[in-house]
Amino acid sequence: MAAIPSFRKHLWPRHCLPSARELVRSIVVSSTTPLSTKDIYNLALKQTAIQLVSDESPEHNVPKKEHPTIVRGITRQPSTRPPHPEHPVRSLQYLKRVVLPDLVNSKKVEKFCTKRTLSQAEIDHRLQTVTKAARKEQAVLLAAPRNTWLWRMTTPPPPLKPLPASTLSKSELLGLPRLTAADVGVGEDWSHLNKRRQRARKEKVERDLKWMWTLQAAKREAAREALQLNAPAS
Repeated sequence: MAAIPSFRKHLWPRHCLPSARELVRSIVVSSTTPLSTKDIYNLALKQTAIQLVSDESPEHNVPKKEHPTIVRGITRQPSTRPPHPEHPVRSLQYLKRVVLPDLVNSKKVEKFCTKRTLSQAEIDHRLQTVTKAARKEQAVLLAAPRNTWLWRMTTPPPPLKPLPASTLSKSELLGLPRLTAADVGVGEDWSHLNKRRQRARKEKVERDLKWMWTLQAAKREAAREALQLNAPAS
């Protein structure tokens, strides 16, 4: 068999054409249900009135060399002509291996697995390739739900939950512990003490309360100065 001319190996670009990308994306967007790869391909072939954008191939994107394949002991040379060379989605393999992966990488579409039952027409079509002796058993297997890979638009991430309102005091926001008058004894029950001890305890609590306020004010001022020093210059 004659060798494939070298100029024909560069005839079909291996990158995703902008027109193919936009066509497939629009098909998935407009569909109300997820689609299989074959569904997308068949719908793409039916599209006739679309606005094509420039499909100039980058100079560095050179198609890879194809190799012959052996099918049932017969060596077959790779075909250089796709089924629909004038169409943006020129073949099912081009859609499967180039266009859809490109849309996945750009997070436009996603592939997911689901359970699906074949229609009677699909079952009948598949049974045509089965011998009569095996059709009954195969029909039961085909009627059962099976894993099917479908395409859909990428699911947007859930919105971020708003952060709860801060319950911290200004002192805590500055890195200081929250202290209250109760921490130095204000409001405690001193009825079990005699009057002399009650007066002494009251005087001590008043001194501690004033000291706590003075200490908190000093710490708060030092924290503000530290924040101002660490803040970036505007």
